[in-house]
Amino acid sequence: MRPTLINIQVYMAGALYSSREWKLAKGFRSGLEERVSEQLAFLGIIDCYETMKIPFLQPEKPRNYTPDFLLPNGIIIETKGIFTIQDRQKHLWIRDQHPHLDIRFVFTSSRSKIRKGSKTSYADWCNKYEFMYADQSIPVEWIEERKKSRGKTKKNRRVRDTAKRANGKNNGSVRKSLR
Repeated sequence: MRPTLINIQVYMAGALYSSREWKLAKGFRSGLEERVSEQLAFLGIIDCYETMKIPFLQPEKPRNYTPDFLLPNGIIIETKGIFTIQDRQKHLWIRDQHPHLDIRFVFTSSRSKIRKGSKTSYADWCNKYEFMYADQSIPVEWIEERKKSRGKTKKNRRVRDTAKRANGKNNGSVRKSLR
């Protein structure tokens, strides 16, 4: 029998546990996070909800980012129902400051617009900034994907530097990926 969220809660009800485990016992911040957690538990991947903190600098203000899920292969999953301008900016800063991280999004609906009246959807934004995304659940391919070495190799650095020089700017919006 594979573990489920209910089994985890029953097990943890009789034990002392950490604040992260307390979040698991009490629930998640959204229904989508809970569904993705149940999907991972069904696949035998447990204890990966908000397991790490990633420091980043918001201009003039140090911050920490706690990803929703960290898969065993190193892929970071961020679940989003509403993808605000603050979230979008934060993820661009994080990617610029930690290019070796593989952050991917699971949206309630990637067809949702980034703001009222906009023609740009969450999917359009992800495509523009080269983030991978999915709707409702994590694709099995992401879970089965092998761990990649990203960001810190000489080849990756050379590709990024060449792209920045070609565009004449160093604002971080150009990102070449090995995917």
